Amino acid sequence: MLRLKLLLILHIFTFAALHAYAGHTASDADSVKYEFKPIVVTGQRYEMPKKNVASSISIVSSAQIRETNFTNVADAVSYITPGVYTTRRSNIGYGVAAMAGGSMTIRGIGGKPNSQILVLIDGRPDFQGIFSHPINDAYFMDNVERIEIIRGPASAVYGTNALGGVVNIITKSINQKGFNTNLDVDYGSYNTQKYRLQHSGNVQNFQYLLSAGYSSSNTHRDNASFESQNFALKMSYHFNRNYSIQFNGSFTPYTFRDPGPQDISLNGYFENGDIERSSMDLTLSNKFGGTEGTVKLHGNFGVHTLSDGWHSEDQTNGIIAFQNFELPGDMKSTIGFDVKRYGGTAKSSGIKLGTYFNDERAAYLHLQKIVLKKLILASGVRLEHNSTFGSEWIPKLGLVYHWSDQSSMRANMSKGFRTPSVKDLYLFPPANQDLDPERIWNYELGLNQSFGQFLSLDVCAYYYEGDQLIQTTMVAPGQMLNQNIGSNIARGVELAVQIFPMTNLSAHISYSYLNADQTIPFAPDKLNFLVSYSLNKMDLSFYGEFIQKLYASYQLNQMPPATTLEKLSDYAVLHFKFQYSLLENMRFTINIENVTDHDYEILKGYPMPGRTISTGVNYSF
Repeated sequence: MLRLKLLLILHIFTFAALHAYAGHTASDADSVKYEFKPIVVTGQRYEMPKKNVASSISIVSSAQIRETNFTNVADAVSYITPGVYTTRRSNIGYGVAAMAGGSMTIRGIGGKPNSQILVLIDGRPDFQGIFSHPINDAYFMDNVERIEIIRGPASAVYGTNALGGVVNIITKSINQKGFNTNLDVDYGSYNTQKYRLQHSGNVQNFQYLLSAGYSSSNTHRDNASFESQNFALKMSYHFNRNYSIQFNGSFTPYTFRDPGPQDISLNGYFENGDIERSSMDLTLSNKFGGTEGTVKLHGNFGVHTLSDGWHSEDQTNGIIAFQNFELPGDMKSTIGFDVKRYGGTAKSSGIKLGTYFNDERAAYLHLQKIVLKKLILASGVRLEHNSTFGSEWIPKLGLVYHWSDQSSMRANMSKGFRTPSVKDLYLFPPANQDLDPERIWNYELGLNQSFGQFLSLDVCAYYYEGDQLIQTTMVAPGQMLNQNIGSNIARGVELAVQIFPMTNLSAHISYSYLNADQTIPFAPDKLNFLVSYSLNKMDLSFYGEFIQKLYASYQLNQMPPATTLEKLSDYAVLHFKFQYSLLENMRFTINIENVTDHDYEILKGYPMPGRTISTGVNYSF
């Protein structure tokens, strides 16, 4: 409570400071001009240079997407971003529920299920309404322009579920004039097939992008397979220079088979599933000289049918509205409102377990000001109201100091927040309707240093304290209950380096180290790298990871139930991609994953594939 009061006071102080410094405008002769790249939108809901944001933000760029062979967003984020780790169990497909892959942690925070990380699509929340976790098999790379990741709590901007961080998937925009079509065909080991077709048009004020994809694989184990389709439509129309409207929709049905872990009898295991995910948003945007904003109607929907008799229909719907203002004295402010409803209906073997929904609404105010020419002071506060848990104040405070054009330091203090999901409250024997929200306080200090056009260094140290974390405990013989008894203290270091020794050679290296008071599953220390080289019509990429201190978590079929933590072997894995332009509009690729044919596991009992090879052709017209 003391920290909350302190941050609220500092927020008020910031507003007063903004007013006091209103006379210092950007036109002052000695004002520093900030022209740092790249530009990010996720930190504050408006575009600004990454170096001006107090939060730790990573970007998976369109170039990095082209240089790698990732089918899914979760894998790309894990390989490129320090402090982020995604579980995998095959060459394609994650599955859902017990021992599913695709579970993501940011600095050791993720939850089980994965409801402590918020996934956004173009700024709107996307998660399964009953379990409150993202469905990573629905996030294909086909229409992705870039991915922005906030490492650390972002609840002051995005509310619940952003306890550990945010992954914002930004879809492709249509910039080329006229009509364009792109076809991708890829075939590889284990009868793995990928087909993608995209068609876009840009005529005067109207743009559209249509895409369809199909992926399937027998995978590397018997009685295991994955098959998916994905369809997407994006349309936008600019009425004039001030107003535009955009529709974005997708539909992804997929099926999977899972033989289960080797030599382990799992609690809650099932062998196959049939999933349908769909989403949409309708966005009205305005932009004038000193202000810009958005009103977005959004929804995502799912139907899940599993072989153990589970059937659910879920949805998450809402409205996002915010307006950004450029104020005198080089100030910026954002005023916003969010309304959201999520939940659904669950059945087991034809028996209805219930229909449950959570309703949330929130208002927030963010302020930013350049003080004394080089210091950027930012603060924000959000008032979140939940129909079950009442109101919660969520503040943040940050500052960035630029002592030169290529050097900056950042610091921030922020609160993370997550309301219990429908599953936590109402479903299955551990459910507890008396739960309270989870909370975390995060403190971090970062340094960004560039050396001309050749080297960029970003290093960050952080410390966080979590309490009221939900854990399932045995309260009586054979009786389990979800309770707010968990706590954790952790500290860590993250490093990201980008090197451009020559125009056709680049290297991206990241390292993260985590030290917590208790063992955290699926939160290892890790080193990632991506090295790319181009020569005439040829492009080569090597990328991979080195993983240490990986602990797996699983629950056996036993009474009383107990969660087992087991350390898995350290591993290093290397991948390779070769691209060659056969013609001006035709490209040939060869992908080799796990080049060294290394044996390793990420989930206990699920050996990962050995060396796999695929070839593909891309044709544009």
